[in-house]
Amino acid sequence: MLERTTSEPQEDGVRHTIDDNSLTPVPEHERKSGWYLSWLPAGVATSLLQLTLAGTITALVGSILGLLAGVLAAVFVLTIGWLFGNIARVEGLSGTVLPRFYGLGLRGSAISSLAFAIMIIGFCASENVLLYNGTLFALGWQDTTGARVLIYGVLTVLWVALSMFGIKVVTRTSSALVIVFLLLLAYMVFRIYDTSDVTLNEAFTRAATVATGSGASRFFEVVGILGGQGAALILVNADYTRYARSRSSVGGVNLVGVIMLDIVGIALGILVLTGGSTLAGDYLVAHGQATPATAAADAAVLATTNTGAYFVIVSGMVGFALMYVAQAKVQVLNVYSGSLALSNLWHVLTGRHPNRFVMILLANAVCLLLIAAGVFNHLSGFISVLGMIMMGIIATAIADYYLVSTREPRDPGAVEPVNWAGVVTVAVSSVVAYVLSETGAFPFGFLSATVLCLILYPIVRTSVLKPRAVAHA
Repeated sequence: MLERTTSEPQEDGVRHTIDDNSLTPVPEHERKSGWYLSWLPAGVATSLLQLTLAGTITALVGSILGLLAGVLAAVFVLTIGWLFGNIARVEGLSGTVLPRFYGLGLRGSAISSLAFAIMIIGFCASENVLLYNGTLFALGWQDTTGARVLIYGVLTVLWVALSMFGIKVVTRTSSALVIVFLLLLAYMVFRIYDTSDVTLNEAFTRAATVATGSGASRFFEVVGILGGQGAALILVNADYTRYARSRSSVGGVNLVGVIMLDIVGIALGILVLTGGSTLAGDYLVAHGQATPATAAADAAVLATTNTGAYFVIVSGMVGFALMYVAQAKVQVLNVYSGSLALSNLWHVLTGRHPNRFVMILLANAVCLLLIAAGVFNHLSGFISVLGMIMMGIIATAIADYYLVSTREPRDPGAVEPVNWAGVVTVAVSSVVAYVLSETGAFPFGFLSATVLCLILYPIVRTSVLKPRAVAHA
């Protein structure tokens, strides 16, 4: 059973710290300021994966349109994220527990937990792949079974150790390492534009390098990628804003997240990957990994598959080592949110309160399975499709809280087994959004899923599929 927050301190042992209110509302005495919590989305958004996606985005549409797509996505995600994050603050619950009360019901919330767990752990797997590829490049190793066991094994142990002690340790890790990562990127930018003949103007006006498909279709693809990312960011931010003290803190956390993810992240990708492409090509030629004729193309491939190599090329082994340290922050945050999603999934399916440490181990095990399945090679489609589903879930919760429930808190001890109005709305909206996107009738699947759920859910909930009997949560 979920209990409402109280202002009285509770026992604060190791077990409570590890559990980190995974299924229970955050008590008032554990609430944090917006400044404190804003380091967390900043940590998520400054990563190798974001630089890699920035490289993909600029290859598809060029620097200017890439930044424009980022700004458009940021405005939308900020609005939806503030609305959803405020529900998390009021209820004190994580983004995957909230749908129990708003939108999906107890059993129905398994859908949100499963979708979010797959996406956030998929991000974790992709970051591990980038670290692995960068390590091979830096050390000159071959891709062998032994190398995979060693590198992925060490990474897994690190993420388990750093993410097991709750939001306090996670925040301290993130805040310190965000600064390290940004300082390292600043040094790389200085090195790139000090030692090469590329100018900032050339980097920010670079045209697309992908010629397949129309310019419009590629731009729509980029917006779809950013929208899918945005859905994950909204749910991740809700895991943090459940600790927020005020609505302004919620707004601050979401604002920092979208700025760092959709604007700063893309800009840094342009500065480092686009600006550094000449240095990367020269390095590959000098080390016999490319010819002068293929250097530019090979550098472009490197920017979308092995971003860590740029740290070696520009900053040497010291830069690569610092990048490894800084990258730890985003992996800790990914594992943290993944374990919360799995905690709700476990509780919903078994009725038993999970041990969050076990969920951390499970999250890392799933991460290794996704690496073996090659999730990194299908990342764009993976993000877009899951983004439609998650945006639908988020929009349904918003419609339930603000439009249907008139913002009245739900009974913490009772909840519908399945909110069929929400489940049907999410299913229908996701399918329609996917079909519209795939046929080109309306390419922004995450947006159509959001709008459809906001319109359909209040109608279905108040007419055809009204609330039913409740069950203990």
